[in-house]
Amino acid sequence: MRLTDFDVLTFDMIGTLIDFETGVLNFLRPRLLREKHELSDDELLETYATVQGEVRAKEPKLLFSTRLPKIWEGVAARYGVAVEPGDGAAFVRSAREWPAFADSAEALAELKRFFRFLVVVTNGDRVSARVMAKNLGSPFSEIITEEDMGYAKPDPRSFEYFVNHLERLGVKRERILHVAQSQYHDIGAAREAGLRSHGSTAATVKRAMAARKCRRVTQRLISSQPASTISYASITLISGREHQDAMTG
Repeated sequence: MRLTDFDVLTFDMIGTLIDFETGVLNFLRPRLLREKHELSDDELLETYATVQGEVRAKEPKLLFSTRLPKIWEGVAARYGVAVEPGDGAAFVRSAREWPAFADSAEALAELKRFFRFLVVVTNGDRVSARVMAKNLGSPFSEIITEEDMGYAKPDPRSFEYFVNHLERLGVKRERILHVAQSQYHDIGAAREAGLRSHGSTAATVKRAMAARKCRRVTQRLISSQPASTISYASITLISGREHQDAMTG
């Protein structure tokens, strides 16, 4: 499988391009560690993932921006911390500004030069996804959200929605490569939908090497070397994340 086999790359956003773990911790730490000094980052993220799952199960129709305040309320209740007025809105504002991974924008800018479309498919809502996309350098031809699809990944109907949308634009299913780090939300479901997918959870991928790897891939693409020499390094840069699968999408 080579990059030249595809016309369109579709990307998960939160957890693949956007470093939601850092963003979540930046919100939770000052509100919880004042009273619960012993909590580790891992504990906070595990609690966030657990509560997110509970909120999803209880109120599956909530969109990203209406889900976040309820997640914070659940996390605060777990630790006996008071929810202050305005906390929910503050969490939503902070989430829309979750940082991109250091390599994401650069790698996307390079990939955009060689593919017909770059498309993001996210369980976020329209407003949040557009703010995040802007922070990534606005590289996407299409931003498709849970709000648009009516379903969240990994629901097969979400994949059929965006694949059918791209097919109406003249893109064949076999020419789409779906890039994500989550086996649960994306990779397995993409394959079930008949898509080729690429993902990595390799701990050896070092973010500090992102810029150097991206430049090497660009040089190979621009050179006259055979297509077989073009690696998946640039995609791996933005899909090889070491995150908890349950928290992404």
